[in-house]
Formats: sequence, structure tokens, C-alpha cells
Amino acid sequence: MYQKFETTSFSQFRQQYFNNLREQSCLLPALEELCGGWTQETLKSILQKLTKKNQAPLPLFFDSSQAMDSISNKKQALATVFQQFDSRGIGRIDATELFSVMVLLSTGEVSQIFYNIAVIFGSDKTNHITSDEFYFFIDCLFRGISKVLICKGENKPINLNKRLNDQDINKFMQQIFKGQQKVNKDELYASVKQSQQLFEFIEYISISMQTSMEYTRQQSLLMMKITMEVKKLMAQMLSQIDGSAKK
Repeated sequence: MYQKFETTSFSQFRQQYFNNLREQSCLLPALEELCGGWTQETLKSILQKLTKKNQAPLPLFFDSSQAMDSISNKKQALATVFQQFDSRGIGRIDATELFSVMVLLSTGEVSQIFYNIAVIFGSDKTNHITSDEFYFFIDCLFRGISKVLICKGENKPINLNKRLNDQDINKFMQQIFKGQQKVNKDELYASVKQSQQLFEFIEYISISMQTSMEYTRQQSLLMMKITMEVKKLMAQMLSQIDGSAKK
């Protein structure tokens, strides 16, 4: 039997995650490997591949890790990420959950992140994002972060399959859109700032994700450097041993 989502209030989400993410590395390791070094421009280029340069809509789901090949050639990381997002065991993952997480972890200014949110989740045919489209993004985002964020004292994501309740999302939409149906895509950043708690939460999650990505990247570079130094020392030792044997 498939697992169902547990509907949760914003205050409960905030209590669990805000200022409570594991220091240094707070993301699912496979996701860090998959998206290592990504910027907002990297993400845009990947989305261009997925949409065949805007000739097709973004996929709403992936039914296998092989279907995600356009995202990366890191097959093991793709398989692990697919398994993690398929936390309800239905044999497919919601692509929009994954995209909502990816746009926050890719390096860039907060204003650029919100613009790209509007581009990804808004209609391609207009320069606007509607309240319904941003509602959908928020729903996707909170479902997504429950699957990838690691809190203090934990070594993996816990409390999977949570989603934000309708009442809180509607409250945020009222604060952001103020009775209007849509805002310009380049105005979304300023509009979301009017919902202080939501903006503060998203900004914290995004900064924490990007910091985690950079920490993991630096650790990988350090390990590569150490490995190269060890190989160099071994080569020197073997050369000295070989030289001594010939004397």
C-alpha cells in the first residue's frame, strides 16, 4: 500500500528546519554529488535540455532514474536521488518537487532564484506568474525539502512525505498577491518579501543548501589533493627503493 502525505502546518515546518539544519552538510549526499557546482545558469541550461529548448513542457514526473539522464551522467547519484524522492514507493517521482529543490540549491542571488522560480513554474506564454502557479511551487517545495534536508543530530533526512497545509499556503498567497491574480516574473522577489515569515524561511533554506554544496565541494577538492600527494609520496618511495636495490 502506498504511503500518504502527512499535512503539516508552517509553524511545525519552521520548528523542524529553521535554524536547525545540520552544520556544514545538510543535504542528501547523492543530491550534493548530482548538483555539485551548479549555478542558476547551470540549472537553466539543464532545463533547456529537458524542454528541447522550450519546444516541449517540463516533465511532471520521472518513472525511472534513466528518464533523468538529461539532468546528469552521474548514474548512481541519479538512482539514489530517484529512490529518495520515490519515498511513497509508487515507482515514479514528482519532477516538480525535484526542480523546486534544485532551484534553491543552485548558486545565485536570491532575486535571481525567485525570477527562475517564476520562469520554471509560471506560464511560458506570459511575463507573469499567477497565484495558483506560485501556490503549486510552494506545495512542491515543502514536499521536496522534507526528502532532502538533514537536521541537527541526524545523519539522513527524516519525517519524509510531509506537505504544507492549504490554510497556510493560502495565507501566504494573500500576503504576496494581495487579491491580485498575478505578478510580473521580475517582481516576484519583492512580492514574496511581503510575506516575511515565508521569505525568511525560503532564504534560510536556500543559503543553507548552497553552503552545504560548497562545503562538500571543498571537501572533495581536499580529498583529491590528499590523494595526489599520497600518490606522489609513494612514487618517491618506490623510486628510492628501486635506486637502493640497484646499488
